[in-house]
Amino acid sequence: MNRPDPAQADPVTRPRLFIEEGFPVRELGIESVRERGVASALPPNYFLHVWWARRPLVASAGAILGSLLPAWTEELAERFPDHAELATAKDYREWFLYLCGVWGDPVAARKRIAEATEKGITLGAKAYGYKQAFKNIPTSDNLSLLHEIVEETWGRIPSVTDPTAGGGSIPFEALRYGVTAHANDLNPIAASVLRAGVELPARYGADLGTDLEHWGRILVDRLNQRLSPYFRLPDISDNNSYIFARTVACPRTGKNVPLVGDWSLRRGRNPVAVRLITHCDGIELDEPEYQVVEGPDIDFHPKDTATYSRGKGISPWDGLVIDGNYIRAEAQAGRMSDVLYAVAIRTPKGRGFRGPTETDRTALAAAEAELERLLPDWELDDVLPTEAVPEGNDRRPILYGMMRWRDLFTPRQLLVHGCFVEEYSKLIEEVRAAIPERERADAVLALLAMMQGKAVGYNSRQVGWDVSRQKITHAFALHAFPFKKTFGEFEGGRELYRWCLRQLLDAYSGIADL
Repeated sequence: MNRPDPAQADPVTRPRLFIEEGFPVRELGIESVRERGVASALPPNYFLHVWWARRPLVASAGAILGSLLPAWTEELAERFPDHAELATAKDYREWFLYLCGVWGDPVAARKRIAEATEKGITLGAKAYGYKQAFKNIPTSDNLSLLHEIVEETWGRIPSVTDPTAGGGSIPFEALRYGVTAHANDLNPIAASVLRAGVELPARYGADLGTDLEHWGRILVDRLNQRLSPYFRLPDISDNNSYIFARTVACPRTGKNVPLVGDWSLRRGRNPVAVRLITHCDGIELDEPEYQVVEGPDIDFHPKDTATYSRGKGISPWDGLVIDGNYIRAEAQAGRMSDVLYAVAIRTPKGRGFRGPTETDRTALAAAEAELERLLPDWELDDVLPTEAVPEGNDRRPILYGMMRWRDLFTPRQLLVHGCFVEEYSKLIEEVRAAIPERERADAVLALLAMMQGKAVGYNSRQVGWDVSRQKITHAFALHAFPFKKTFGEFEGGRELYRWCLRQLLDAYSGIADL
């Protein structure tokens, strides 16, 4: 037969997958939803670095195979008489879905789930009868048949090119099918994610994980030693999260007002909330105090005592409204501040909460003083971002006084992230000296750098405390920069980078396995 040249083939007439009974869009659509349905069951590349438009792997697999495979014809079946997968259009369609990882009938499964849900029955993933599609890898015999058909159709196995690859789902799936992939992106973050999440696992496999863990632990230990003094604890606990409120001065009394829309820390059968205290023994305080109360001790509604609602504040000192324009003006003048009002902890008895102590306040002050000491050199060395938030972006950071990107972080958060930059920079030559192969050494360094992206995403003024799930949220739970009247801080001395490393190792291992 006359084999088309992939480089010259007409995009309209080149071989395309077309099956009489219809392209399996529904199946791939259901699998795409299922792939994203449960956060803990997402593909491992999701956990390497956040990316907005990360395409589902199963949909990417369908796009690749649909582009490479020809439409079913009797001639195709005759050319491969020993393969029942190609005997009819229906067989071919099922084989296509098998290659995509769809090893059952997701349409029927969705119907069963819907019927059970109406009856109050939860079936969960078991209703499908097979693992998520991205976890199902075709046998070597089926991959060999795929290559035979593609080579017979095109004269060789074409390459897959994705010049705007973003999170890298298409090149990642192409490599899983043994197809050469060329990918890039205009965004430098995406280009870095492509290298770390597609190129390096494909080149080095799981073997790189040993070096990654070794140098990652060295980096984490150095950061722990350096940063722990700024996270001293008044007790023995872990999983510590610090919960802050933005504050402005009351325009009438001049006293500090925390901007909190709901004082709940936990709801449900064992609720926890914060009581805002402005008076003690009938005497008005100079500064508000914060008391953590539980269960029956909550003799108020946490939302009824809110000091912020719909862009406006409510002064706890005189009970009057604080106009939103005044709040924004104070922020733009640099007079908006932060106050620690609760700490989430974990003890042998489980998750708990406590109010801020003098130990906490001393640690915060020490961190701020250390940042001031380091800041002149850090500004010279470009350790922290000094760029202005662009006007064409979401303007809310600017409206609330955060003119530079670094203003989206508290002084202690800046200290934590800046120390990572310094310690990581010191590690570069050590890694290159210890690993003779320069490219392998740089692969380890490129992956370790992903820890910074994870840390920044979970430690800024843009993260929140998730009352329902009892955890710190990601800065981009929404793809925007809304004003966060309250925010959470990840414990940065002992916990943040240890967690980031664990996330990195798990993600890399999972990616390499796939």
